[in-house]
Amino acid sequence: MQGVASVSISGGQRGWARAVMLGIAYFTAATAMIQLTRFDGGLASLWLATGLLTAELLTTDRQQWRKSVIACLIANFAATALFSFGPVAAAPIALLNVGEAMLAATLMRRLRRAQSYLNSLEGVIAFALVAALIAPLVTGLPGAAVAASFSGMPFAAEFRSWVLGHGLGSLTFTPLVTLIISGRIVRWLRGSTPAARIESVAWMMVMAATTLIVFGQSTAPLLFVPILPLIIIAFRLEQAGTVIAIFILAGIGALMTARGYGPVQLMGADPADQLRLFQFYLAITALTALPVAAELSQRRALFRRIEESEARFKLITESSTDMIVTLDRNGTVRYASPSATEVTGFTPEQLIGRRPHELLCGPDQATLDAAGAAIQLAGRPTTVEYSARTPTGESRWFEAHTRGLFDEHGKLTGWVSAVRDVSARKALELRLAHAASTDPLTGLANRRRFDSLLERKIEDRRVNRGYGCIALFDIDFFKRVNDAHGHAVGDLVLETFAAAALRSVRGEDHVARLGGEEFGLILEGASVEQAMVVCERVRHAIARDVTRTPDGIEVSVTVSAGVAEITPGQSRLQLMRAADEALYRAKAGGRDRLALAA
Repeated sequence: MQGVASVSISGGQRGWARAVMLGIAYFTAATAMIQLTRFDGGLASLWLATGLLTAELLTTDRQQWRKSVIACLIANFAATALFSFGPVAAAPIALLNVGEAMLAATLMRRLRRAQSYLNSLEGVIAFALVAALIAPLVTGLPGAAVAASFSGMPFAAEFRSWVLGHGLGSLTFTPLVTLIISGRIVRWLRGSTPAARIESVAWMMVMAATTLIVFGQSTAPLLFVPILPLIIIAFRLEQAGTVIAIFILAGIGALMTARGYGPVQLMGADPADQLRLFQFYLAITALTALPVAAELSQRRALFRRIEESEARFKLITESSTDMIVTLDRNGTVRYASPSATEVTGFTPEQLIGRRPHELLCGPDQATLDAAGAAIQLAGRPTTVEYSARTPTGESRWFEAHTRGLFDEHGKLTGWVSAVRDVSARKALELRLAHAASTDPLTGLANRRRFDSLLERKIEDRRVNRGYGCIALFDIDFFKRVNDAHGHAVGDLVLETFAAAALRSVRGEDHVARLGGEEFGLILEGASVEQAMVVCERVRHAIARDVTRTPDGIEVSVTVSAGVAEITPGQSRLQLMRAADEALYRAKAGGRDRLALAA
């Protein structure tokens, strides 16, 4: 418990030490602005202290807020009481100044931009609206009322001084303090090479010298001149350099303007109006440079991620056994990995700039278009299998896992695919599919395949897509063959039937072994008369063929068959029952004959 207490006390002491340092800095900034930019007994024309507190609240936990707010309340009260409106007005002025920083920080946290507002154009815009406009406007009304009642200045003039002075101070000072408190300036310096540090110092000297030259004279309107080095700094030195340069411009320009120097003197107005003109100039300059720096920072981060992604992509593609290929929206290959030669037989150089189907090494255009439509519709990767040829003319199977590439508007711009050779797998699948649908003894279709084909034919007949018949054949007295010669000879007889049937049917007909000595025929597009002719041809072929046993014995058999027409409205079971009943009649009528279902 003592250890926990000591840690807690130590953390609390550090928090108060930080708050005291913040309070001292706040008092210094407030006093400086009152002494340098306060005219006619009114509000300071430029106010940096709120920006200091805003930066602290944006970068620290809410647990530290109470200490920071207390320290800045005391500092603001002291500065106002000693150097401005006196102790009576100091309390409400302090509450409004500190409340402005709390409002800005709270709104930025609600927008989830507290830590990252300098990292994007949207963040800079949000910060400018919240900290430099909304918060000063909200606190400016009561603040101007208090100030006007003690200074005797018009309410409108004090309100203008509050909004412009606080807004400009937050706009120019908060980013700098944010970068200092968050340690980003230190990290920027540490991450820079010695040459880059020298360049940074040189550009800051150029910025300071340019500002001194421009604001050290009052004869030429040269306000546009400092923008040139500022923009160059934004490009060369990123956010940290840009913020420092803006602060240099703000500090030197405000000081020289307050002392009666600078191009704004050409306006011929009073010192307060000249400083306000300078404020407007500085606001425009800052709102020009900060978004540029933010956008450049985003682009640099994006380029770094792209470089890292390209390095990973290159490592993966060069070590992968799959071929990695990218295609544009028209299907033209833009990149092919080195493994393309191993996978397809084509070198990357042969593929790049061509459409795969032009070389016969990829899916046809219809398959490619269908895959592209599926990716664009669902927005998910898709997998296609296709048959293609190698440079030697060999036909092989490939599998492509494809993901779409989309632009910022969600429009499909191309594909990236991982392609592998799946010929061995497809061959195995074909063998398994053939085994699952084939009788192993005769090589004919089995019962499962027969039923599937028959269901399809019945559906075709239902929608009037052609005629057809079925026939069921049974070998007469097959049990006697098995009993007299054994099952091995019986198997030879079954093979004899299969060979004879295949010779006798038409090319579009199907022959299947349904089980035992029973066989089935599906006669595509045949009328009853045509079916009877084909079945008679099969019956006669069986009667003529002789099965020779290993012992040299010749075995002859006959068959009986029942024929049924496929008619609309019949189910498979009904059709099979009708053909089976006709077969039974053929056997009952003396065998070696055909019977037609009623």
